[in-house]
Amino acid sequence: MALEVYLVRHGKTVFNKVGRLQGWSDSPLLAEGKEAARALGRALQGKVDFDAAFCSISPRAADTAKIILEAKGQADLPLSVIEEVREYCFGGFEGDLVQNVHGLIAQHRGFSSIETWFEAYRTGTHHMLAETVSELDPLGLAENEAQFMGRLKQGVDILCQKSPVHGKVLLVSHGMAITGILKLIDSQSTLYKSVENATVSRLWFESGRWKIESIGENLSI
Repeated sequence: MALEVYLVRHGKTVFNKVGRLQGWSDSPLLAEGKEAARALGRALQGKVDFDAAFCSISPRAADTAKIILEAKGQADLPLSVIEEVREYCFGGFEGDLVQNVHGLIAQHRGFSSIETWFEAYRTGTHHMLAETVSELDPLGLAENEAQFMGRLKQGVDILCQKSPVHGKVLLVSHGMAITGILKLIDSQSTLYKSVENATVSRLWFESGRWKIESIGENLSI
């Protein structure tokens, strides 16, 4: 037996819908975001019983986790916060339009268009987005790659410490954070591109080793 982690991205929010950067900032879940979380909970009902549940410190993650647990009949399961698995910090760019910031990055990096920048970033070997945003942030608060990935590593370690050695746990986190966690386990496992809202990536931990079982599954279809 091993520890099985159901790593879920929070439901769709207002900022997701209107295309604004949402890292340490927060916005409410949309009705469709709540329904997607509810549908995921119903899909898990009778198939998995969680031994523990965790989420990041962001309200959108906590709200998603609570909806999932209630919909699957485990509303009484305590929900613990792991601050270290919160989303990337965009610093002074928090809340800005996504397209505007990517346009600024493309120009700074010398790309001819946002599309060519996206292609280079998504297929790159390191976190060019984090590195560039941290360079350009007027407030100096945005995380660089080492800070972001180091924090996520701490979060994963805390998850292991707080989870049963054998069992199933829910962890609700964020798009870039989930990509980061997957790349900590296997750098070739995924592109630098977020999974969809309210999808599940399943991880196994046994004998000190992580294994990725699936990435971005929509279990509620």
